[in-house]
Amino acid sequence: MKKIKCSILTPDRYLYEGEVAFAVVQAHNGEMGFLVDHAPLISELGIGEVRLQDGKTTEYFVVEGGVVEIRDNKLIIIAETASKKDELDKAALEEKLKELKEQKEREIKAFSPEWVRFQGEEKRVKARIKVASR
Repeated sequence: MKKIKCSILTPDRYLYEGEVAFAVVQAHNGEMGFLVDHAPLISELGIGEVRLQDGKTTEYFVVEGGVVEIRDNKLIIIAETASKKDELDKAALEEKLKELKEQKEREIKAFSPEWVRFQGEEKRVKARIKVASR
């Protein structure tokens, strides 16, 4: 069975190197799936989940910005930041999300630059919780 060579890297480390039968990444405008012999493509990454399936198991990661490229059955994900599922602490993330929401409600004026920053941070924490929950 033909597979896709896949790499996930950040500025400071290689997170994953292997072969997958199917991959799903969070692009800036929604999820994108990749199978063997996918047409060449480069896209901006969003904030969210990456699922890599090798036919038997699925590995989960969270990425936060970057780019994805597929060409000649090679999938390269270059993320600004990324984590493996087992590096995430769901309870700590849920506590952080609770604190962010409370602080935003208490101190931040809606639609201010600070409010927009808090929205982005909430989105990142929610994406991490989703992957940690898998």
